[in-house]
Amino acid sequence: MKSIKARIILTVVVCSLLSAGICGGISIINSGKSEYEDSKEEMRYVCENQGAQMEAQLERVEQSVNTAYSVVLQQLTDVEAFKTDKAYVDAFTVIMEQMLYEIGGNTEGALTAYIRYNPDFTEPDSGVFLTRNSDGEKFTSITPTDFTMYDPSDLEHVGWYYIPVQHGAPLWMDPYLNSNINVYMVSYVIPIIIDGESIGIIGMDIDFGKFTDAIDSASLFESGYAFLANGDGNIVYHKDLETGTDIGSLQGAESMKQALTDPAKERTALSYRFQGEAKELCYMTLRNNMRYVMTAPEDELKSAAAHIVLLILCGAFIAMGISVVIGAVIGSVITRPITQINEIVEKTAQFNFQKNENSEKLCKRRDESGNMANSLREMRASLRTMVVDIQRAHSDLDDTLKQLTNITDQVQIMSGENSETTQGLAAAMEETAAAMETVNNTVAQVKERAQTIRDNSKEGEKASIESKQRADNLKNTTGVAQDKTTQMYRSVQEKTAAAMEQAKAVEKINQLTQSILDISSQTNLLALNASIEAARAGEAGKGFAVVADEIGGLAAQTSSTVGNINGITTEVNQAVKNMESCMQETLAFLEETVLRDYSGFMDVAEKYTEDASGFEGNMKAIGQEVDTLLEAIVEIADSINGITTTVGEAAHNITSIAQKTQDVSQLVEGNVELMENNAENVVKLRQIVDMFQN
Repeated sequence: MKSIKARIILTVVVCSLLSAGICGGISIINSGKSEYEDSKEEMRYVCENQGAQMEAQLERVEQSVNTAYSVVLQQLTDVEAFKTDKAYVDAFTVIMEQMLYEIGGNTEGALTAYIRYNPDFTEPDSGVFLTRNSDGEKFTSITPTDFTMYDPSDLEHVGWYYIPVQHGAPLWMDPYLNSNINVYMVSYVIPIIIDGESIGIIGMDIDFGKFTDAIDSASLFESGYAFLANGDGNIVYHKDLETGTDIGSLQGAESMKQALTDPAKERTALSYRFQGEAKELCYMTLRNNMRYVMTAPEDELKSAAAHIVLLILCGAFIAMGISVVIGAVIGSVITRPITQINEIVEKTAQFNFQKNENSEKLCKRRDESGNMANSLREMRASLRTMVVDIQRAHSDLDDTLKQLTNITDQVQIMSGENSETTQGLAAAMEETAAAMETVNNTVAQVKERAQTIRDNSKEGEKASIESKQRADNLKNTTGVAQDKTTQMYRSVQEKTAAAMEQAKAVEKINQLTQSILDISSQTNLLALNASIEAARAGEAGKGFAVVADEIGGLAAQTSSTVGNINGITTEVNQAVKNMESCMQETLAFLEETVLRDYSGFMDVAEKYTEDASGFEGNMKAIGQEVDTLLEAIVEIADSINGITTTVGEAAHNITSIAQKTQDVSQLVEGNVELMENNAENVVKLRQIVDMFQN
């Protein structure tokens, strides 16, 4: 297929097909998906809307019971009186009955309102129970259930009381049959607990039939319906399944039970299969933990999407037919001027620049083909001018080439001679630089060793200063220690004399203990006489005999204690004598040994200080001489470094000159090759010029 017209038609058709296919496919996918998502959103909306109605009714009952409970807490101020005083209970019951009439009558959907007391300490039928058959009726009071008629385990009749009490917190009870009034109920109950004491319960019941009626009337699409389940995935109410049925036990419904027990999937459309049919569900958890579920077949959710897809496909086929016709017309219009321009291009390719009859018409067009014709006409005019310019340039280029060849030969000869000279000079400068480098290294070594001597002298000077400081410190420390030792010797001597004088007070203890022994002997004698007199007195003297015995025992204990004191006093006297002997030896050691040693230390410290001062002076003198030597070496090293740097720079520059000379020589050689190529190009240019025909 070589025709541009055919290609344009094919391109238009293919693009139309691709556009229609892509746009149609995207539209089909997005529209189908959008319609499917809209159907899911509609399911979610219906589920939330209908579930919200049930939630509102539950909320009204919950608020009413909470209000009643707060009134109970305000009115019941004496728990002990409530447990023991029947009159107090009766008065409280009257208040509660009035309150329940008012609150229950204003609560939509409530069939019963009640407060029951703990049967453990009140009458078995105590409390208030109000009931009515519908919202329009008024509540009537009936006698509450008698707890003595049923066992606490009979949940069918009294579970409404014992289950909330055991739960210990506000509770929505599962739907149950209240056998007392034979109605299925949903109850909200709050256990009354004050100071840890269970007083009873307060609550309201809703007719579960209102929920089942709403579920039966709910619909979605063609066959969608609603049902109720609890938090464990069991059926609470379903049009086809029995209450209490485990959803997980139904064929293919395992995924439904998993969804209903997963809070993260609430209020979202979920896919599942039941009895071989693909279905969708959405659920909402009510405040009593029941799940309000809407479900419908998946085909019904996708039916609207299928209709949209069919419309899109029909539109795409119609658009493709129109595109083929339009492509044919457009191809003919576009290819006509291109064909005419192609004729002019073919003549230009044959170097035929004669005027074409269609050229003027083509140049007057206001589209791309007109621009192409104008550009082609300008190109042909430029080619004519170019041929003339090439002829002139050919002559000038030939003359210039000859002159450039002669100059290049001369430059090449001179560059060769210059390169040899600079290479020899560079070699000589490199040898000079190497010699200067050796001298520089030697000077550096001398400088390094002189610096080492200088550092050592500074270290010696520093050490001598530190030695002198240590000698001064030793001298000062020795003097201070000598003074302190002398003071300590005198202080110890004085305190020893005083301690010996005070130790004589121990002898007075012996005198005191002797006096205590004498008193104890007299006391013991008196106790003996008292015992004798008490024995003579008979029964009247028994109390006095006991006292006499106690006094005798105290006298004996006193004698024993005084004996212990005498023993301790003897040990103290011996310790004082030993301390006196030790202190005499200490004073002798301080006077004869320590004080004499400190005198010797002072002499050594003074001699040490004199030596350190002389050593410091010698090290300073060495340091000054080394500083002078270092200054001279630094000056020599700086001079040699300057010479070395200069020689190195000169050698580098000469080497650079030699390299540049070689580069010039190479460039000249390259110019020779270029001139040879130019000579060949001149010949070819002449041949090209001869091809043009004006």
